Amino acid sequence: MKKADGYYLGKTIPALAVTALVFLLPVGAVLLRSLTDISQLWRTITDRYTWKLLGFTVMQASVSALCSIVLAMPFAAFFSRYRFRGRRAILTMCDAAFALPAILVVLGFVICYGNNGLFNRLLAAVSKDRWSVQVLYSFKAIILAHVYLNLPIALSLLTNSLSEMPTTEENASRLLGASDFRTFVKVTLPKVWGTVLSAFSLIFLFCFPSFLIVMTLGGNPSFYTIEAEIYKRTYTDMNPAGSASLAMISFAIMAGLLVLTGYGKEERRASRNRRSLIPVKGKSKVTAIVLTVLLILFMAPPILSILYRSFFTRDGVFTLKAWSDIAARSRTGVATSLNAVLNSIGIAACAAFIATELASSVAIGAIRLKIKALTFLTSLPMAMGSVSLGLGFLFLASSLQLRSIAASYILVLLAHTVVVLPFAVRTLVPGARAIPACLPVAAKTLGGTTREIFRRIESPLLGPYRRRAFAFAFALSLGEVNATLALGEGRVTTTPVLIYKLINQYNYQGASALAVILIILALTVFAIGEKGDSNAIS
Repeated sequence: MKKADGYYLGKTIPALAVTALVFLLPVGAVLLRSLTDISQLWRTITDRYTWKLLGFTVMQASVSALCSIVLAMPFAAFFSRYRFRGRRAILTMCDAAFALPAILVVLGFVICYGNNGLFNRLLAAVSKDRWSVQVLYSFKAIILAHVYLNLPIALSLLTNSLSEMPTTEENASRLLGASDFRTFVKVTLPKVWGTVLSAFSLIFLFCFPSFLIVMTLGGNPSFYTIEAEIYKRTYTDMNPAGSASLAMISFAIMAGLLVLTGYGKEERRASRNRRSLIPVKGKSKVTAIVLTVLLILFMAPPILSILYRSFFTRDGVFTLKAWSDIAARSRTGVATSLNAVLNSIGIAACAAFIATELASSVAIGAIRLKIKALTFLTSLPMAMGSVSLGLGFLFLASSLQLRSIAASYILVLLAHTVVVLPFAVRTLVPGARAIPACLPVAAKTLGGTTREIFRRIESPLLGPYRRRAFAFAFALSLGEVNATLALGEGRVTTTPVLIYKLINQYNYQGASALAVILIILALTVFAIGEKGDSNAIS
């Protein structure tokens, strides 16, 4: 058994070493830069504006997480109890929405809910110009966009947790005359409270370093989060020391939250005794229809608006100009749309492959060696926002004088790998745990070596989870824009970066055409990954 432990340890240590090197180098660069000017660090810590930034950052993340949980709860309670046509498709859509790039949400909200967007134009037509809604460039726009991104995550987590709960106590409560609502509040909710807190913590961690949504949909410096201020100080104010100080404060807070919440330490075990779903009929059938329609009405309009806008001008005239421009050759030396698409595919594929390989070694090592802290260590990159991470790589490039195009691509690839790695690990750990421990033991008694057991038994069984990990990592990298903006310096243009530039130029049709390509790529890879075990991600 010691030889087996040595083999798994040998596979895990290089993966952890590479992860630590790629992650700790930029963090160390930011820390070093912040410590070179102690007076600036002290001014940043004691500055009232810093605490105002921190207060707003915590507040918007808390409100976003709370709204996502509250809105997801009634859907999860129903979906975990009843079986109806379309239920599986909705839950699959929730998993797919997990990897939805933030830039698509920004574009979809601008086109759909802008002052002159499709929704307001429809309201004006129906009410004869009496009704309109002001959504964008406000606090509510930030919260709405965050909820749009995170509601599917909350719904998926809560539905899975509720589906694995035994129904004995709930049935007893109903037999004693309690209503469904009272039973849920008094019996079901206390039993699932741990999952509620876990979902809240996860969504909070996603929203805390929010940058793109805040910068674009907030539209006001009073709505800046810490990450948005870091970007502003770096590229507008030209104050790298101030950026580094803020980045270290942000990292310290996020790392503390990861430790307190234990994110990544414990993975929820899938229950083998999932509750039997009740077919809908009567009132429950009506409820199923209402809930499905509400969910579609919330999730579909921004994406459908992007699809519509890619073929129609603002005045509703059909045109294929945006699509023909994608293949057009640049006359100014600026990256073309086709170049951006190819860059995105190449970087996402490489980052997903590297992350999946590293995550596979860490996942199988964590289970076989029974070291739960390994998954926690690989979740630490979540404590560094992608803008802060890009800042660290920027400091490294400056100190090492890496200014070539090749260096920019390598730095962007490393940043993408660090960003997607924690999600690849969490996808693969349940797969590694699902491999029966008796299989390696039985193979060992038949004379198989640990290396052969891993190659012929464990690795193939992990295959479906690896596909799903690759799909999620690919989709996340495909939509990553923050670190690419920070590191690319105009030399590396990916599809999300070009969409961001087109939005700033008010070229919504060109941005929409590129966004449709991004959606098709992400959904195609996700569909391939869905061939894996349906419980690969919880």
